[in-house]
Amino acid sequence: MDSRQIAVVGGFAVAAALTSAPLASADDLTTTVDSEIASLNSTFTTEADLAGDSADVTPGGTGVLDTILPADAPDAAPLTTLDYELYGPLASLLIGVDNPVSGDPFLDPAPGAQDVFNGALAEFDDAYNALVYGLNDTALIPTTDLVSPVDIATVEGASITTEAGLFANFLDTGVADLLSVLDIPFDS
Repeated sequence: MDSRQIAVVGGFAVAAALTSAPLASADDLTTTVDSEIASLNSTFTTEADLAGDSADVTPGGTGVLDTILPADAPDAAPLTTLDYELYGPLASLLIGVDNPVSGDPFLDPAPGAQDVFNGALAEFDDAYNALVYGLNDTALIPTTDLVSPVDIATVEGASITTEAGLFANFLDTGVADLLSVLDIPFDS
């Protein structure tokens, strides 16, 4: 090999190392998750302020989702202004209805920042986190790297064993949550 060929190979090696360096830290998504949670908390607090319920918001702190008293966003009739802000203008049609993908009720019995846009934003954040984690690791994402931590093994059983499957599940659930705001049925 002459020195030009060695320089070209060395250049490719350096480029590959610099390109994949950000992925080397992808297994620790703490700052990303904290940022996503802060965004959800901000949106939730704004919605509670608009509904006149800002005094009832329980701040979760860094990396923890804010919550509110169930009376301010009940999962049964009569619904409140905050219910309509969280779950959409047709929230009354979602009483007692479960998400066809996740099986969870659309109206959360423990309302909080995880319910912004009927939970779709948290699901999309988790889909992104699963995708980024999967680019760097073959194991399933740890629950500490999810916005809405769930016990993946319990909820999904053995049906989801890859990051791609988990990404698709979070994405499908988010789409179903978002479409329910408009009362559009979604079956994946």
